[in-house]
Amino acid sequence: MMARSLQKHVVIVGAVNAGKSTLFNSIMGSKAAIVSEVKGTTTDAVRKSIEVPGLGPVVFIDTAGFGDETALSDERLKKTRAEFDKADAFIYILNGDDESVLKELQKHKKPIIKVIMAIDRDAHAHGDAIIYRDDSSREEIFSALKKVLDTKEESLLDGLVDGKATIIMVMPQDAAAPKGRLIKAQVETLREALDKGMTSIVVGDEDLEGVRDRFTEIDLVICDSRVFKRVYDVFHERAKVTSFSVLFSKMKGDIAYFIESAKKFDSFKGDEKILIAEACTHPPINEDIGTVKIPAMLKKRFGDGLKFTFTRADDFEGIEGYDMIIHCGACMFNRAHVMSRVAKAREMGVAMTNYGITIAYLNGILDKISR
Repeated sequence: MMARSLQKHVVIVGAVNAGKSTLFNSIMGSKAAIVSEVKGTTTDAVRKSIEVPGLGPVVFIDTAGFGDETALSDERLKKTRAEFDKADAFIYILNGDDESVLKELQKHKKPIIKVIMAIDRDAHAHGDAIIYRDDSSREEIFSALKKVLDTKEESLLDGLVDGKATIIMVMPQDAAAPKGRLIKAQVETLREALDKGMTSIVVGDEDLEGVRDRFTEIDLVICDSRVFKRVYDVFHERAKVTSFSVLFSKMKGDIAYFIESAKKFDSFKGDEKILIAEACTHPPINEDIGTVKIPAMLKKRFGDGLKFTFTRADDFEGIEGYDMIIHCGACMFNRAHVMSRVAKAREMGVAMTNYGITIAYLNGILDKISR
């Protein structure tokens, strides 16, 4: 099945005991979430993918309810709200006292499908709400989702090369590379190239000149950002050059804003506060690009007075205090999640860029690479 980061995300929201988990299970066709009359049964978000005709695989997310009066209510709602940034659309369960929650959801500027659960009680029409009576009613929800969700597939390579292209992918296997496998960004790029009938040549970075001389007809070279400058110097006269991170900045985020933000490095004085945000949860190691290599490059350019903060996964609070946010390629996040972060940065007037764009800027090749 398609990676979850490429699937549309639908978050189910409502009050405690409104029927969110009942609806979630009904959509899934299985008992994926615990259903109980005890308020606050759902604590952490429960997510599961299902194939929706006309949309492909879609991630549905069951969340803890509003109006929770338990001792852990604040923590539960914090986790619920963390899911809002990931949503491409919301399903909201009407329960009589809905105004404040609906206003909160509307601030995210994403489609909201309203549902009245009538499985265990009588219900009457309520404006444009869907009345959900049994499992067969889910088709009505699927139809509503197809009307509001963009069905265009995300692409890394569209606009760069055509289906007959020959691509060299430079993937250094140093201590930062996961043992026995490729990183997600590399896998997804390979998969798309394969699906589009392109020829992919995968190499390390040990003999780049030899690779260049051996393969004379090359259309595009994609590399890990840590070897960006070296790869560019070797290949730029023969082919387009970019990095996996730059491609993901275009597919997942707002590359125009990332490039605009990177140019603000020009005004750095050397005492700026920088947030480096990593989507993955793996522990950093000695050669980690986010916690080690990029800070070292920035300190070499601007001095040791720079102040760095590092966050992982869903931690993205208090960003208004930073001069620059540098985000990873976000191959683990869906596009809605990244764009929500971009929107927050824009709203607060904080520059935001990503790993690949930053490294290209610091190496003086940002205006020369393909994107």
